[in-house]
Amino acid sequence: MLLIAIGRIAQFALLLLTLRLATSLLSPAEMGKISIVTATVAFFALLLLNPVGMFMNRRLHAWDLRGQATNYLMYFWRYLLIVNVFSALVLFALTGFNIWSPSINIYWLLLLVCGNLIFGTINQVVIPGLNLLGHRGWFSVLAVATTATSLIFAVVLVREVSPNAENWLSGLLIGQLIVGLIGKRIFFGKLQRANPKSNRLPKLSHSHIQSFLGFAWPVAIAVGLGWIQSQGYRYLMEERLGLIELGLFVAGYGISAGLIAGFESIFTTYFQPKFYKRISNDNINEQYHAWIEYSQSILPSLLLTSILIMATAPELTQLLLGSDFKLSTQFVVWGALAELARISTAVFGMAAHARMNTKLLLLPNLVGAAMSILLIWYLTPVYGSHGIGFGLAFSSMVTLLLTIYITKNHLSVVLPLKLFVKSAIMGAVLFVMAKILSQLLDYDGSHLFAFIRLCVIGLLFLLFQYSMLLPVLRREAVISHN
Repeated sequence: MLLIAIGRIAQFALLLLTLRLATSLLSPAEMGKISIVTATVAFFALLLLNPVGMFMNRRLHAWDLRGQATNYLMYFWRYLLIVNVFSALVLFALTGFNIWSPSINIYWLLLLVCGNLIFGTINQVVIPGLNLLGHRGWFSVLAVATTATSLIFAVVLVREVSPNAENWLSGLLIGQLIVGLIGKRIFFGKLQRANPKSNRLPKLSHSHIQSFLGFAWPVAIAVGLGWIQSQGYRYLMEERLGLIELGLFVAGYGISAGLIAGFESIFTTYFQPKFYKRISNDNINEQYHAWIEYSQSILPSLLLTSILIMATAPELTQLLLGSDFKLSTQFVVWGALAELARISTAVFGMAAHARMNTKLLLLPNLVGAAMSILLIWYLTPVYGSHGIGFGLAFSSMVTLLLTIYITKNHLSVVLPLKLFVKSAIMGAVLFVMAKILSQLLDYDGSHLFAFIRLCVIGLLFLLFQYSMLLPVLRREAVISHN
């Protein structure tokens, strides 16, 4: 786990640097444009590509053992081209019929959306694929290289050409393209081949297609509804409150989302391959124990991380965002609450993946999406950006509770209540300590003292996390030794 943690921490630090540089080099309005483009990319990726990717993760070990992974992936590359053509046609239709008037030129929008769907997807298939197959060293190096290369190109284009969203996103895309192609070559070199001389695609039987569709279509609807709940608000916010307010909100929300995503990436990178490997058979008892270990390793630590973010919101905003984004502090808490619920929902959703019964995810996401739309629509005119924050957080919590209620009837999910209580107590200590330090070390908004406060709380947080993860690490060591 140490190798993964080092790689992910390095990548995480680069992502934080990316956020700092973006908000220093770009205005809130340009950050608002970036959020619109990324939401558009996410719509097509989540609805059309994410379910296929999850299915491939579920089957990759079995395909590789049979030496068929390369051939099955050929179908995915063809499907990826179809998705890009479809996405371009949809965007042309929306703008051509004046259904949507984006704040970015349509040709730039097509370049950035379709480019990300192709090169971003290749990057996100082959590099995590190396981790799933056990090549953690290559995974860590390439993941860090992607973030670093993307940041370099983005900064160069913004500083040397023009400080706008289009150039920043183009730089990020170039980095994904370069490292993704390198990763693709390494990934395919690691796959087993039953017959290297044969390049024929395997025939897809009716049972193959039925199994795929049965798994994928509920996931597609669920993540599509999740997109409505978590990102669809950006279009409404752009229209009602403007790009500047959208940029400020997304920057504050993005601190929480970025930090929790960094936490998630470290844990899922280590635990998810083990989870998928253990559920590759149909033994329900094994699937049950796999999910229990997976959830108890992640959820309590996730709760503690969310509390840390809420406790240090002023310091995080001061250190991670540019001077034009001081007002974003007030939106960090909403992001922490919503992302805590979102990732917890994903963890409980893995129970549905284990049982190959992804239809269980539909109702919670449908209710969450509908509630999010209604709350945001009703609260935004009255409370502005805070109405959007409340709508996102509350609807995410409702989705989580429904997911827990539904999945526990199909796989005996057990909540680690003792660990949750322990995590909550530790979080309360962090919160109190943050308040005390903010009173003792408050010197007119000094970056140095904000950094000192954050370091003290961060060290205490790491100590608490280690104490919670120690039993998990010991258990993993015993299993590896045996």
